[in-house]
Amino acid sequence: MRAWRLADGTPVGKPLRGHIGPMAVGTLPDGTPVVVGGDDDTVRAWRLADGTPLVPPLELGEPVRAVAVNENIIVTAAGANIAIHQLAFPRPML
Repeated sequence: MRAWRLADGTPVGKPLRGHIGPMAVGTLPDGTPVVVGGDDDTVRAWRLADGTPLVPPLELGEPVRAVAVNENIIVTAAGANIAIHQLAFPRPML
């Protein structure tokens, strides 16, 4: 996956590797980390600046179709299941 700055079309950070197929994406309030879910049945939180994973992948057991983020709360839709996850992000979030 690649993140792009909408204002000028330039890439942000390195490509994020680890997902396959269609992806669902959400950002945290400061816009820095990004949360991605895909056909590999996982949700991952990344720091865009350097492509570093912030926490271990969240294994959901079914392809992820939607991701919503509010601070450290992530809501996922995978298969017929909707779940709420609270992630412990390292501090400070850079």
